Amino acid sequence: MHELLLHAYLPASRHTQILNVLAGIAAMQPQVYHERHAVYKPMRPTTRPATQVGGSQAVQSNPVQAAIQGDLFYLHLVEDLADASDVVGENPKDVEDQAMGGMTDGAVETGTEKDAMNVEVTALSDPSVEDSDTATKPKWTLQFRDIPEAGNRRPVTTRLVADIPISSGDTAAFMMAMDYTHISTHHLRGHRFTYGSVLMLLFQPVLSSPLPSTNTTARDSSTYILQTSIRVADGTKVDQINRGVKELMALKEMLKGSIDLEMVERTVLDTRVR
Repeated sequence: MHELLLHAYLPASRHTQILNVLAGIAAMQPQVYHERHAVYKPMRPTTRPATQVGGSQAVQSNPVQAAIQGDLFYLHLVEDLADASDVVGENPKDVEDQAMGGMTDGAVETGTEKDAMNVEVTALSDPSVEDSDTATKPKWTLQFRDIPEAGNRRPVTTRLVADIPISSGDTAAFMMAMDYTHISTHHLRGHRFTYGSVLMLLFQPVLSSPLPSTNTTARDSSTYILQTSIRVADGTKVDQINRGVKELMALKEMLKGSIDLEMVERTVLDTRVR
């Protein structure tokens, strides 16, 4: 699946004004947007298998890294907290502990979606295990975001994305089984709107600080990010991409004068491990 994007960085002093503008365009009240992101980094192998010249090739033992073919990417485990209480002010240590093992017992059950790395997520399930507390446990989504396409001649940012739902199980064990280790946790807080096929998110990133009861923003506490996006199921179909671009550009023109939507630098959205 491909995602088309335009962004704007806005001062906090204009937050109420921007909410009113977006609500007027979308003809809807702002919907609460709050996600917890647990960021995972792949454990890079100490040595890479040598490639043999001739009939047979060396087989990489790690299927995930084999599928990525040289580039390693950060992955996010995302929990939707829009319907929950405001937990951003809670003890950050508790936030990270919950992100690392928010779901215990049972098995990891994932949706069957072909992600950008062509990795098939195998369900580590035991049909005999029943979990009566499933309804009260956090629900997570495994997110992959590719680096935006290079040499893009379109007036919008284009990248490959994949969202794989995880309904139950031990998320920490699941990520460890894929050779990924947890490195940080942050929250995205704000509001969401929809306009046609466009999803509009106005939010601030908030980092879970190691100091108790303190938080800092990933960018600047006086700045909000407006992200407008459209998902395209098949990025190889030019007509679908063009329709998405046209709709985003129409929204950009509509907001002209109050909000300047632009393409961000490709490196800003680079998710590769360096």
